[in-house]
Amino acid sequence: MKVIGINASPRKNANTQTLVEAVLAGAKKNGAQTRLVNLRELNINGCLGCEGCKKHLGKCVQKDDLTSLLQDLTEYDAIVLGTPVYWFHVSAQFKMLVDRLYCFMEHTDPQTGDSVMRFEFPAGKKFILILSRGDAHPPEIFPQFYDHLNEWLNIIPLSLGASSIEFFHHYGAELDRKAAQNDADLIKKAEDLGGKL
Repeated sequence: MKVIGINASPRKNANTQTLVEAVLAGAKKNGAQTRLVNLRELNINGCLGCEGCKKHLGKCVQKDDLTSLLQDLTEYDAIVLGTPVYWFHVSAQFKMLVDRLYCFMEHTDPQTGDSVMRFEFPAGKKFILILSRGDAHPPEIFPQFYDHLNEWLNIIPLSLGASSIEFFHHYGAELDRKAAQNDADLIKKAEDLGGKL
């Protein structure tokens, strides 16, 4: 099995990266081939909305580091997506990745012009979504925003034909970037989750 972990935190060696690495370590311990990608280290752009990908579905026309990563994703059996929560939503890096997944989406049948909704992405992959946020659970303010975030995140693997979806939440980190690293129980849970892949 091949497992890729994508860390969308702009902070080096902070909570999100720690947890993505722990999931990968658990998978590797059980024989998986693993790869970690830190989006902060890549030259990436947001979607241009140019529709160029509709001429060759599944291939973004941009020439940056995300273009090849999108193609790489199709070759993995499991995808681990990690993001911190900033202002009640995902990081900017994570949102750029998700927007660029649009290259796999077809919304008009090229033969008939009829409205369709399908993704040219290999179905059956396992997904783990990791979220690390500063406030506790349940949140003291704006709990409805987290409900919306979870629903939105669930759409991503569902659209890509996931065979399974697991959420892994890290709460109460505040501004401590070592909060996950210093929580042995949390690390073990992340490793166990990776081991089950």
